[in-house]
Amino acid sequence: MDKDLLLPLLGGFLAATFLAAMSSWLAWRRADPTTRTLIRRIGALSFASKLRLARAMATDGRVPFAMRVLPLAMGAYLALPFDIVPDFVPVLGQLDDVLLLAGALGLLLRFTPRPVIEEHVAALEARA
Repeated sequence: MDKDLLLPLLGGFLAATFLAAMSSWLAWRRADPTTRTLIRRIGALSFASKLRLARAMATDGRVPFAMRVLPLAMGAYLALPFDIVPDFVPVLGQLDDVLLLAGALGLLLRFTPRPVIEEHVAALEARA
């Protein structure tokens, strides 16, 4: 790769990452308390329970089709050996994964009926 092209590409990526992080932060600040509580409840689940939640959401007919496919697409993206930014790049390699997951979670919370999510989370919490 041409060295003259590398610096502008890196600068553009850093700017895009900063904007994505700021928009995630602003979305968190604007979220209502019930949404924040739900996010915390999901975050407190074990890894296995989060996988069960993704499977339950993917198979629930009350969830819009695009939102049923999203957890599967995110899992596939994280499992693939290549990323938007390679994981061997310090910090930035993992940051793109985190930002994509945050965006996917935001989409799920926005477009999936809240009672459906709460029902699945409550069932997993009772199971633990």
